[in-house]
Amino acid sequence: MKSIRHRAMRQALLTTALVATFSGLLIANPPAAPPVSSFAPAEDILSQVDYYTDRLATAVADKDDYTKAKKKRVAKDANTLSVLLLALGMHDQDHRLKASAAGLLPLAQRLAESSGDYDTAKPAHDALAEVLQNGASGGSSLAWHKVANLEQLMKQVPTINNRLRRSLRESRFEKDAEKSAGYAAALAVIAQAAMADTHEVKNPADTDKWYQYCAEMRDAAGAINAAIRQKDFEAATIAGKQLKALCKQCHDVFREEEIK
Repeated sequence: MKSIRHRAMRQALLTTALVATFSGLLIANPPAAPPVSSFAPAEDILSQVDYYTDRLATAVADKDDYTKAKKKRVAKDANTLSVLLLALGMHDQDHRLKASAAGLLPLAQRLAESSGDYDTAKPAHDALAEVLQNGASGGSSLAWHKVANLEQLMKQVPTINNRLRRSLRESRFEKDAEKSAGYAAALAVIAQAAMADTHEVKNPADTDKWYQYCAEMRDAAGAINAAIRQKDFEAATIAGKQLKALCKQCHDVFREEEIK
């Protein structure tokens, strides 16, 4: 009887291993990322790092004013800051945070994880702010893997999108160029970073679609950024319409509740 149980156990373990292996084969690796500068210039990512660090400092300035809304804002902004720092750490252009991005990333992640309570969020923020101010080197080697909560990133996307659309009006196109270039860069970075979060895709057969939509959204946002820098309003408008269409197509396949 014991030998029968052992054989049954071994067979069950073998079956489980085969299923896991086969499932893994169904999930293709993500396509290689292009140079970050091709979709988000370093200067535009840096402008967004400055924007979100200023917002975070304001949000944690007063314990008595650390409301539910500010907790939510810190969660979104710290997760967004995490992917921006990842992009800067892997950037092919030199910039002022090149040496410290890898060390800053875990501090931004810690703030994101601590956002629900002021007594943990405040020291996490202060540690991040200190390194941002004084600089640091070191940190783990970086790669395009999951570094932020996808739900929080997806909550940030419509906020950035709305700002971008307002800035891309013809009457504001040139005046808001610096801001809108930063917004487009942030969207491109979020799209590239989201590609690594395949475990949120419920149906493994849809993984390639996930990669495709993320890459196309990244490239559309990158095209907006490039058009803004080239002062080409028509090209920016076309790329903006393409990005809007891609967002709808992606939502039609991956419902909001599926990526939470």
